[in-house]
Amino acid sequence: MARGNLPRANGPAAGVLNTTLARSLNGQGRYEEALAEVRRSPPQPPRYAGGYPDLVTAEALYGLGRRADAEDAVRRALADCERQLHPAHPRIGEARALLARITGEEPGEESRGEPGE
Repeated sequence: MARGNLPRANGPAAGVLNTTLARSLNGQGRYEEALAEVRRSPPQPPRYAGGYPDLVTAEALYGLGRRADAEDAVRRALADCERQLHPAHPRIGEARALLARITGEEPGEESRGEPGE
């Protein structure tokens, strides 16, 4: 449905459709296609889409086994979400959960280095 409506979409709607299509492709295990779609999103998504393109990118990269790239993308997504969205927004929880899967830490758990490191 998203792919069919993309030719008629413009402005923020086009970006949302690109990212929604990419998320759907991720769900189907079509990670390379998902990356291609999310890269077609506008460079400056609207405020309400804060973190969404990077979150979808991180999901695709993680699915491809590119853990380091996925971690970078999900950290960007989480920072954008925390900066632009309400603290209770569900996307923040999604980003934290994905970060936990990628890093193997519990959600909200910080790296535990020795003091002074």
